[in-house]
Amino acid sequence: MRLRRAVSFLIVALIGGAADLPSSHLLEPWGGPAAFPPLYRQSIDALFTATDAYQQHDFQTASRIVHSFWDQHPPGTAEWASAISDAALLARTKGVNFGAPACYYALRMLTECVAWRLREPDDGRQPHSARLTVILVGQSSGIQATSPRELQEHQGRAVTHRLHPSMAANAAAIVEQSTWLFGEYVQAITDGRLALRSSIVPLPDVTVPVEMTSGSMQFATLAAGAEEKVWQAIPQAVKSVTDWWWIIYPSHFPEDSPELAGTEFITGGIGLGPDGQSPAFLIDDLWLLRKPSPLLGRPPYTEAERRAYLPEWFQHEFFHHLYRSYPEFRLEAKDHQWFDRQTWPADFTGLLEPDYYTESLHKRLQSASVPLHIALRYTPPPKDLFRKITPAMLRGKYRSAPVENGWHQGTIEWNQPPGARAQPRLRWINSAGASWVLTPDLNNGLLQTEPDNPYYLKEPQRGRAFRVVLRRGADGEYLPEVAGFQFLERFYARIP
Repeated sequence: MRLRRAVSFLIVALIGGAADLPSSHLLEPWGGPAAFPPLYRQSIDALFTATDAYQQHDFQTASRIVHSFWDQHPPGTAEWASAISDAALLARTKGVNFGAPACYYALRMLTECVAWRLREPDDGRQPHSARLTVILVGQSSGIQATSPRELQEHQGRAVTHRLHPSMAANAAAIVEQSTWLFGEYVQAITDGRLALRSSIVPLPDVTVPVEMTSGSMQFATLAAGAEEKVWQAIPQAVKSVTDWWWIIYPSHFPEDSPELAGTEFITGGIGLGPDGQSPAFLIDDLWLLRKPSPLLGRPPYTEAERRAYLPEWFQHEFFHHLYRSYPEFRLEAKDHQWFDRQTWPADFTGLLEPDYYTESLHKRLQSASVPLHIALRYTPPPKDLFRKITPAMLRGKYRSAPVENGWHQGTIEWNQPPGARAQPRLRWINSAGASWVLTPDLNNGLLQTEPDNPYYLKEPQRGRAFRVVLRRGADGEYLPEVAGFQFLERFYARIP
């Protein structure tokens, strides 16, 4: 009992009394802390007290709090597995959402942040920026089902939605609440070399297509062509300074349908930016404003809930992107493989999804040949560097790891060598025997293709050009050297 009460005594000593514990007021709207299990309350107390110390740059105190908490409730244990069902029950019956388990993802992230702050060298080094551009789409339009039958048959009524007024009016505060801890986490896992900076770009006059689909899971999300419509509306000046994207669009959730009120719809995920390689977080506006508790009328988030839960959502989508960025580790060879404990690498410990992320980070990703702080920067190279690349420099062998078939490796050769009058042309020949002509468009960093490319008509948005990728130096800055090319969401590395 003495050990189990240690963290509570520490927090009480820090803030002056049990009545001042964060849980005493943060849980008041749902009956007060007495209505919640001890672990739920203690998780909230640990997260918000440690966060307060952290934000005051008292990293030693923040460290004492999180480590006392983990000593009491070790991560990756059965206690936390059972806490998931406790959090889910409370979400359904009370409409409260501090994550599942409560604050667990956020506490694991904050622990990484505290450890980094305590070891951070005071050398005056300035981190590079990862610019997150938040896109507020003005309208969405599509067919909305009002019953299970209409959902199955892709029928319903034509509707147009506008961005929720609360989202439009409070975007800066909502974005800050949702991303603050995630931003600190990004800087921590890159050892202080990459700092997340956000900016908001409203697109009030843009309308994106949305759709509802049904199967093993139900979706109410962006339809085909929606993201491309957003990218076309973004000024080139914004694209040239953006590393990561976050598209927030008006929800297509059937709020007015009693028959679908209890149905859970997936409304977002992680896509790719206009360059075909940068991460693009996707979500509807209501995901940030209210909780998925249909029995209780989907109550709005409090600021504290948003700060505890949204980092969980960001971390989940972010690691999808990390795993596709480092396919050589095969950490998501199967979709969401971390949900099946039997598929974890033999040297991984823990039980829960964020345990898998922590193990991935420390046992694989932070020792990758391309460091995180370099791989996660996507602002395009200066155009004058591409002017130094010649078609001859693109000739050679290329491979996309993991090589799953002959289409994932091949050679770029001359198709039409440089001549006095002719524009130089190249040809891609893969190991499966397929080949097609490439026309250099190096002012734009591209190798354009023609209809002899089998993806030219099949994938008109992504499959008509190879995007040349330049090599980076030790500091992450681009060099006038060819590292490979990006095509259909895969990177083909040049083989020396």
